[in-house]
Amino acid sequence: MPKGKTPSLIGSSLGRPRTDRPGCRTKCSRCEAPVLKGELSYLVPQPKKPHSATRRFCEECFAGVLEQTRQDLEKLEALA
Repeated sequence: MPKGKTPSLIGSSLGRPRTDRPGCRTKCSRCEAPVLKGELSYLVPQPKKPHSATRRFCEECFAGVLEQTRQDLEKLEALA
C-alpha cells in the first residue's frame, strides 16, 4: 500500500527521472513492493538532496506520480 501523498515531478530541478533494471532484488520506495532483478523500475531524483539521491518506483507507483504531475500542471495552466 502506498504511503504518504503522491509525489509530483514539478519542482524537481535535479534532473529527469530515468528507467532502470536493478541487478538485484530491491523495493519500491512508495509501496515497498519488491522490484525483482531485471524488472523495469523508475529512478526519480529527490529534491533538496545530493544528485545521487533517488527514489525507486515500481511501474504502478510511477504511473501515479505521472498522474499527479499532470494534475499539478493542469492547476498551473488554469491560473494562466
